[in-house]
Amino acid sequence: MTGSEKQTAHFTANCTVLLAFFVALFFPVGYFAISYQYAVGSLETEAEINAGIISGLGDLVPQSWHSEAHRLDTLLSNHSHKENEKHRILDALGKELAARGRTPDIPVIQRSQPIHYGDKVIGSVEISRSLLPILKKTFVVAVIGLSIALIVFILLPFRAINRANRKLQDSYDFLRKVMESSANALIVLNLDGTIGMVNGRCTETSGYTPEELHGKGIPELVCPESQDMVIEQLHLVATGMEDLVQFEADLVCKDGSSITIACGATPVYQEGRIAGTVLSVVNITERRMAVEALRSAKEYTENLIQAACVMILGLDLKGRVTLFNRTAEEVTGYSQEELTGRNWFETVMGAEAFYKMCGAPQQGKDSQRMDACEGQIVTKTGGVRTISWRNSAIIEKGVRIGTLCFGIDITEHRKIEAQFRHSQKMESVGQLAGGVAHDFNNMLSVMLGYAQLCQLEASESSPLWMYLQEIIRAGERSRDMVRKLLAFSRKEIISPRTVNLNDHCLETEKTLSRLIGEEVRFSFIPDPTLWTVKIDPSQVDQILMNLAVNARDAMPDGGELTIKTENVVVDEEFCDYRLDAKPGPYACLSVMDTGTGMDRELVKRIFEPFFTTKEVGRGTGLGLATVYGIVTQNGGFVDVESEPGQGTAFRIYLPRLTGEVLPAAHNAPATLRGTGTVLVVEDDDMLRAMATQMLEKIGYQVIQAATPHVALSICGEPGHDIDLVLSDVIMPEMNGLDMARGIADLRPDTKVLFMTGYSSDIIAKCGISADRQLHYIQKPFDMEGLHAKILEMRAAC
Repeated sequence: MTGSEKQTAHFTANCTVLLAFFVALFFPVGYFAISYQYAVGSLETEAEINAGIISGLGDLVPQSWHSEAHRLDTLLSNHSHKENEKHRILDALGKELAARGRTPDIPVIQRSQPIHYGDKVIGSVEISRSLLPILKKTFVVAVIGLSIALIVFILLPFRAINRANRKLQDSYDFLRKVMESSANALIVLNLDGTIGMVNGRCTETSGYTPEELHGKGIPELVCPESQDMVIEQLHLVATGMEDLVQFEADLVCKDGSSITIACGATPVYQEGRIAGTVLSVVNITERRMAVEALRSAKEYTENLIQAACVMILGLDLKGRVTLFNRTAEEVTGYSQEELTGRNWFETVMGAEAFYKMCGAPQQGKDSQRMDACEGQIVTKTGGVRTISWRNSAIIEKGVRIGTLCFGIDITEHRKIEAQFRHSQKMESVGQLAGGVAHDFNNMLSVMLGYAQLCQLEASESSPLWMYLQEIIRAGERSRDMVRKLLAFSRKEIISPRTVNLNDHCLETEKTLSRLIGEEVRFSFIPDPTLWTVKIDPSQVDQILMNLAVNARDAMPDGGELTIKTENVVVDEEFCDYRLDAKPGPYACLSVMDTGTGMDRELVKRIFEPFFTTKEVGRGTGLGLATVYGIVTQNGGFVDVESEPGQGTAFRIYLPRLTGEVLPAAHNAPATLRGTGTVLVVEDDDMLRAMATQMLEKIGYQVIQAATPHVALSICGEPGHDIDLVLSDVIMPEMNGLDMARGIADLRPDTKVLFMTGYSSDIIAKCGISADRQLHYIQKPFDMEGLHAKILEMRAAC
């Protein structure tokens, strides 16, 4: 029922009550008023008539009133015929002169009229009548009116009640249809909390029929864990403390299963008081499962993002950070809280990278993907890292709202690439230099060998001997140049041993002072606790000499040269900016000058062979290349710091030696006199002939073999007594190792001496030292060196 309908019904009920009251009151009052007015009017008229009659008597004088009383009485008797009515004539003093009738019952109506004699009032006529008959009739009329009012009051409410019942039934039907058509389960609770009304959705939701639900309490239908909460919420509504409460609970269905429901409860008012509670119940089991699935998916995604080994960065359209994973925190040093909301291109990267990472996709490409790019970031500690980015636009409802960036820290990768390129370049140059040097060594060995043989035939006083001596000196200088090339290419024959750089620098201090001249001040700052290293001492001399000469040339007007030693532990951060560096403990040898210095482009090329900034004829360009080759051959690295006009500092890092290697003793022979048979195996005819003549001059008997197969055939003949095999390492058809193994099978006691221009590391790659101790002699060699090596091998047997 609407508000207007309620107002109309209320007005109708009031009007019905007022009408009944009016009927019950109006009829008797009206009848009494009319009857009373009629009685009063008739009394006044009759009294006036009697007074006129008496006044019309002409012989009536005031003095004769009392003597004429009988006549007056006759007049009254003639006009008075009603019961309960009394007529009286009174004189001017109010004394009764005549009276007729009996005294009426109370209440009484009394009226009087004056009697005039001329202009004087000589008396009055008084008539009294009882009101009791009128009251009796009025009572009868009141009874009749009340009966009529009761009839009206009874009949009209019955009609109103019927209308109200019909409307109430219509409202109930409407409410029932509304409840049944609702998509939610609706429950009406009584004041005691029991269920009074339910709709069909309740049965579908819970499995209970409406009859089974009637009289039950809501707490009985929910899980025990939810009962206290449900009771508390319903109490708030039932007591009027809340107009609406919402809560969730687990409902136990008839079959024992449970579902999750969302409830909304509101009170129902009747006549201003709470008459019950309406519950709207929605089955949110699927929604909760969807929410849980969404939450699980979100947590899974967040875990994936946080656990990803790549940087994941979310940016809005202005470059502000919206997402930042753990890997990104580790790389940048910033926490997610520190960067969220801040502009990435103002904090970590430069503004020029904005369009690379957050720019619009190119025409014709996927609108969601953008090109990959690389950029450098500045970490919280100030370090610079190189990141490879792959970016993807974030699209929401067809509108791009940001960028998702995936970054990989390729700093180490780029460093390794640079190291690899540098290593490839130096290796290529080294291979070229080593190959040239090795081939030249063979030719140089022939030239020096034959020059020495010719010198043995000539007298020292003859011009020929002097010419041969100059040839030998030129050959030795060429040999030193070849050694530098071999040192750069790390193919030089070396004899590393335990070296304390402090002691070695002190031994060469005078030599260095004479080398650099008086214009340059020399100082040496040793570390008394310096770690020992493993290196060929002659190589340390080469390092110091080359660096000292370069420093002297960089200070033509004089300056200061400082050599310093110290212990250094290299960490990963230090290695990030040094191509050849590896973490670990090093003994550092620093050579610093105050010369002209070099720019960065020049520093990049200083270790290249034959590259020099000196004038033509003043340098070969092999000094720093030799230093580089020696240091890298011994497992170290070189660090250079130089600025134009600020001088140069070369820091040589050599690995700390954990064990001690004792140098082998060399006993030089007093005279060139040997005995025994030597098998010479060399594929180069000139070198084989030169070696043969040297051995024969010393006193050895020589058997020549041009190939390893010929050598094996000779060793297999029992008629040959062979004391030593002198063989090249690299030969066609078969290398020296395989030949040596074959000789060992045929003649186990026969030693093999290898002639080579390569280092022991390179020879070891061929496996020569795999099953026996390596014996070698470096090309080019002279007669003294060859004889000394043969004696050393025989002494070791």
